[in-house]
Amino acid sequence: MAYNQPYGQQQQQQPFNPGYNPNYQSAPGWTNTTYNQGYPQNPQNPNMASYNADPGYAEGGMAKENVNFTNASIRAGFIRKVFTWVTIMLAVVAVMSVLPFIHTELKSFVYQNFGLYYVSYVTFLVVYIALVCCENVRRSFPSNLICTAILTLAIGYMTMMICTRYDVVSVALCFVITAVCCGTIVIFAMQTKYDLTSMIGIAFIFSMVLMVFGLIAIMSIMFFPQLRFVYQIYAALAALLFMFYLAIDVQMIMGGRKFEISPEDHVFAAIQVFLDIIYIFWMLLSLFGSSSN
Repeated sequence: MAYNQPYGQQQQQQPFNPGYNPNYQSAPGWTNTTYNQGYPQNPQNPNMASYNADPGYAEGGMAKENVNFTNASIRAGFIRKVFTWVTIMLAVVAVMSVLPFIHTELKSFVYQNFGLYYVSYVTFLVVYIALVCCENVRRSFPSNLICTAILTLAIGYMTMMICTRYDVVSVALCFVITAVCCGTIVIFAMQTKYDLTSMIGIAFIFSMVLMVFGLIAIMSIMFFPQLRFVYQIYAALAALLFMFYLAIDVQMIMGGRKFEISPEDHVFAAIQVFLDIIYIFWMLLSLFGSSSN
């Protein structure tokens, strides 16, 4: 019997197995490969299970759920994708806004056909509502790309038409102020420990109040042009509100707060940041811009 053999001879007959347990060796019908059942074999040693090849394990035999880089890498890729989209959209709007100051005939055409502004605004609203309300539109390719392109062109034409009402110095000044303010807000939102997303309800209440005040300001300037300061007050408050919204949206994109945006909604996140910046520019232009002749 095996237990009467010399110790050295037993060691030669017993292959190396990391799961080997001598307490089970005397059980009839048991072999060393029983403990490796269900795991792929290591080609260098057939008796050694290759745990790294199991899809439930990461490199080094550690379970994948214990690896912390997975969620962080997904969120980092999501952030890069969002700000790449925002950069491209802002670049398109900037180029469209500069064209009237370079091409005089285009500026005259835009200035004389103000009805196209309302067409662009309706187009923007329809596409924006479709992207916000229809999940299959904003998450599926190429519908999300097409809708985002249409929305960007609509906003770009509106911005171009608004810029034609002001001189080039005012537009350039407001562009610089917007870039500095938005860059500061983005850095602050990324670095601060305060959870601004928990105040989104307060921001919504201020938005409703400001919307009513804005309607009153527009009506007052239509019937009483001397009350233009009322609209300037509205523009200043609206710029501050959208700066606050920009900080909230940046924290929702960064994640780790009370509210966050899913990595699958990179189109929605990019549009929100893009609109925050555009509205800030519009309000600052209304506040500091000088009308062109």
